Amino acid sequence: MIATVASRALAIVDLPDRKLFLEKEIKQGFHFRRVEILLKPEGPERYASESIRVRNLLARTLGILSGSKKPFLSGAIAKELGVAAILEPLGGTHAFPIRQGAETLGLLILDAAPQAQLPRYTEEKLLDLCRQIAVVFENSDLLRNKLELERALARQAQMVQLGEMTARIAHEIKNPLSSIKTIIQVMCEDRSLQPGYKQDLELINREIDRLSDSVGQLLSFSRPTPDPGGILSLRDEAESVILFLERDVQNAGVIVANEIPRELSGVSGTPSAFREIFMNLVLNSIQAGGKGTQITFSAWEGVLEDGSERFVLLVVEDDGSGIPEEAQAKVFTPFFTTKLRGTGLGLAIVKRNVEQLGGRITLESPARNGKGARFLIHLPVAAR
Repeated sequence: MIATVASRALAIVDLPDRKLFLEKEIKQGFHFRRVEILLKPEGPERYASESIRVRNLLARTLGILSGSKKPFLSGAIAKELGVAAILEPLGGTHAFPIRQGAETLGLLILDAAPQAQLPRYTEEKLLDLCRQIAVVFENSDLLRNKLELERALARQAQMVQLGEMTARIAHEIKNPLSSIKTIIQVMCEDRSLQPGYKQDLELINREIDRLSDSVGQLLSFSRPTPDPGGILSLRDEAESVILFLERDVQNAGVIVANEIPRELSGVSGTPSAFREIFMNLVLNSIQAGGKGTQITFSAWEGVLEDGSERFVLLVVEDDGSGIPEEAQAKVFTPFFTTKLRGTGLGLAIVKRNVEQLGGRITLESPARNGKGARFLIHLPVAAR
């Protein structure tokens, strides 16, 4: 049974589907009440709120197993060690480590109730199964990484072509717009035209500004990779954008709070890169949330579990209407938008800038109390 399940799981590339398949087969094969494979979060997802909870659970459980030299954790073993409460948040009666060599990938959580203790041969089968699961995830990940690399290269080639085309179109639009705006401004100053055309001219002027902003986004998106820049303060960069958008914030009736600590370690980058990140996230929240929306900037410093990397986690959160689940996978895609107006490039520019700074960005929505959106941006601490 173990070899058959493992070989079938190897053919499944998508990680969530692979997990679901293994959980279902183990549950049915052993007649357990519940089965969950809890894997150590990797990639951008490891900095999401749920990933932090999972990492904490794994760290506590694996620490107990390592310290006690026990091959797995059960209710009886946990009681013997004086750590019975550890199994409650895991939602099971047994926890088996999934290991590949010296590395622990996660846990196999079982609810075997009403059995208080599993037969010896079942325990041995489950330990063997965990070794097979580790091989499945390692081999399947290699295939997935290869496919993702091929897709990334194809996307990169498409984006280069798209950027060149976008730049040409934007430049063709920008020059006539500048001329039209100059003419409109002159007409606005002509007192003989003001009585009959003042309102119309102001409307045209506003629409020209809106088009100019859209063209600016197109040009920003098509720009080449910025230079590395220097060491910057996230709080200062956020404050600069808040001041710049003060009128937009007041007109929209929203509140922006900068809670980034002054003593936070610096990050590498250019002011223009962070200006685009903060500005697009704030404008996105304003447009999505409406009057009364609270937008909060916060950040803190952390270290990966193995101590290999210090990072700053920047969080931009609002309490607006949030982002629908069906749209969340597409929000960073260029030209995708749920609004009647706009280029759909704001969040695509944010993602591009974050990645060029060596960081990662993830989205959580709803953020809290069933409302809002939270963007988590992981950035490496600047080397001094």
